[in-house]
This record gives sequence, C-alpha cells and structure tokens, in this order.
Amino acid sequence: MRAAVATAVNTPLSLVERDVPTPGPGEVLVRMTACGVCFTDLNLIRGHYPFARFPVVPGHEITGVVEAVGAGVTFPTVGTAVGAQFLYDSCGHCDYCVRGDQILCPSKRITGIVTDGGYAEYALLKAGYVTPLPAGLDPVAAAPLMCAGITAFNGLRQAGIRPESRVAVIGSGGIG
Repeated sequence: MRAAVATAVNTPLSLVERDVPTPGPGEVLVRMTACGVCFTDLNLIRGHYPFARFPVVPGHEITGVVEAVGAGVTFPTVGTAVGAQFLYDSCGHCDYCVRGDQILCPSKRITGIVTDGGYAEYALLKAGYVTPLPAGLDPVAAAPLMCAGITAFNGLRQAGIRPESRVAVIGSGGIG
C-alpha cells in the first residue's frame, strides 16, 4: 500500500510503499475512502506534540470500508462503511473513561500522531472507536465530520442543547 509518512519534525511527508497490515485482536483493517486534512496534521509536522511518534502516518478525519477484522471483533463487520477520528483508543477504566470523557484519558492514543492514521490506502483502527456511517452519507463529505463535526457536536452535547434549542455558532474555520 502507499502511505504518506511523517518521519521527523519540519520534514516533508514521504510517500512510501508498505505492506498492508493485518488486524490484531480488537482491530479492524479499513480501506480508506477519504481522509481530511486538519490543522492538527500541520501541528504534528511543526513539532507541537512532544508525545508524537515518528515515523507516523498522519490523518484522523477518516472514512473507509472495513476490509478485515481481528480476533474478538463482532462489530463492525467486513463491508461496513465507517468513520474514525482523533481518539484512537483510551484505557477504558480511569475516571474519565468511566464517565464518558475518554478524550481526557491520560493513557489515550491519538490517531495520526502516536498511531498511524489515514494518509494511506489502509489503516488499522480499534473496532470500538470507529463509527458506522449511515447509508447515503457521502464519505468524502463525512471525513471532516470525524474531527470538526465531532468537536462542534460535543460542545452542543456538553451544553445540554436539545433539538428544540436555538444556537449560534461564532467563529471561523472548520469548527466555528
């Protein structure tokens, strides 16, 4: 498979050939449909994340189709269209994880920064951290929803916004 790899800070991405990975327990192999470009990817290359792992395949605004599943995975199944996002996984048992704030987990791993992301033809992702995409949703348009869309939605969720509520989005860029 082809992959764009960040090899070091302040170094252009390298286009390389790699073997298609095999999913391990709890993982799914996703054939990329689209991967958005986020400012986070630029920040990775600029060295703003001291915890980054190089070399790494950037990209966390992922949509694709499940090609294979690892041991213990019962969902999603092969052929399912999925999206994946910034949070690759978390510990699942700290106070943050237990109350549903996995993004605050001190042991979390970040897609495209410490684990390989979507700037490749395939990606290995954690089955419990991918989201099935609704039928008819354009996967190219859905890719940015895996970052800016989730971020904006989480703000609404945290604020207790209901379907009948009125909101105003102030700001610019993908998140507003």
